[in-house]
Amino acid sequence: MTIYSAQSGDWLSTTTWVGGNVPDLSTDDVVIAAYHTVTMDSMSFTLASGRSITVDSDATLEIWSALTVENGASLYVQGGLYVSGNLDMSGYVEIASGAWLDVYGGVAVLYGGSVDVQGDATVSPYAYFDVVYGSSLYVYGSFYQDWSAYSYFYQGAYVSVESIGSAYFDGYVSIEEYSQCRVYGDVDVSYSGNVEVRYYGELYVEYGGSLVVRNYVNVSDWASIYVHGYLRMEGSLYAYYSGQVHVEGGTLTITGYASIDYYSYFTVYQGTLIVERWAGLEAYYESTIYFDYLSRTDLFGYFRLNYDAYLYLGWDAIVRVYRGMDISGRMGSGGGKIVILRREARINDGDGDSLFTFDQAYGYAPRHIA
Repeated sequence: MTIYSAQSGDWLSTTTWVGGNVPDLSTDDVVIAAYHTVTMDSMSFTLASGRSITVDSDATLEIWSALTVENGASLYVQGGLYVSGNLDMSGYVEIASGAWLDVYGGVAVLYGGSVDVQGDATVSPYAYFDVVYGSSLYVYGSFYQDWSAYSYFYQGAYVSVESIGSAYFDGYVSIEEYSQCRVYGDVDVSYSGNVEVRYYGELYVEYGGSLVVRNYVNVSDWASIYVHGYLRMEGSLYAYYSGQVHVEGGTLTITGYASIDYYSYFTVYQGTLIVERWAGLEAYYESTIYFDYLSRTDLFGYFRLNYDAYLYLGWDAIVRVYRGMDISGRMGSGGGKIVILRREARINDGDGDSLFTFDQAYGYAPRHIA
């Protein structure tokens, strides 16, 4: 049986519904009609498998208590969904184009649930939006996470910002335990935002995708970042405890700082790395940097290799140095080369003492100490 709203009001009030029938969410489908606002308050509700709630255009469903959407149940929002309490979703939720979701409490996508955001989703300060246990979130419209809000993507979650979608994070994001986050559209991590990728989590900036980080990203515990599109680090990138960063066919521009520590890996493979004038890239403690096959690297800022870190130059890799390099580690080559492009540039040891000086203008090396 499908029950329609008659007017705005509380879910449990008979006057809210056509015929005075309060919906039973285990047996009834529900339609909240245009220009009506229906409020769930004072108790918890469960939308059973096979049942659906549809919020028409210009209508609003407000959740002040708690709603559970079971596996096999569906929530279709063409108007507005306001969550001040808690929404647990193991079924399917669609925020249609032109629709909106405002979260002031908490949303958890659980146990294989799926959410499509074709309209706008906003997570307000101190609220949360989690995707866990093999669930998924697809953003075709916009996803906005405000300051001090947080999102956990863990235990096999899949999150995708599609090519026509965008996301803005000014709070905390964690991608972990074999979860994946893929950026095909535009993502901005703002000045109060931070991202943790850990425990085999994976963050992909795909071809055509763009990620700008103004605060920091941490990659640790066998987690990985793959750059096939464009990643701009205006803040800090830390890879540590076997974290991995792979620039594969894409471009990574560092205007802030990047550090590769404690058995971690940084690879540029058929991609481009740019370290800008006041930026830096460092590797420490048995970490490895591969400037590998057909890669192109421009070091306008500083580069440091220290404490048994390892640098490898793969076939036809070119590293252009404009300022200098501090090398106190190990190096290997598979056919790549380092080109010093400024007369005042130096290759130094870890203490800053010159190992090699090359004057390209005159075509000779006046000093070579090794």
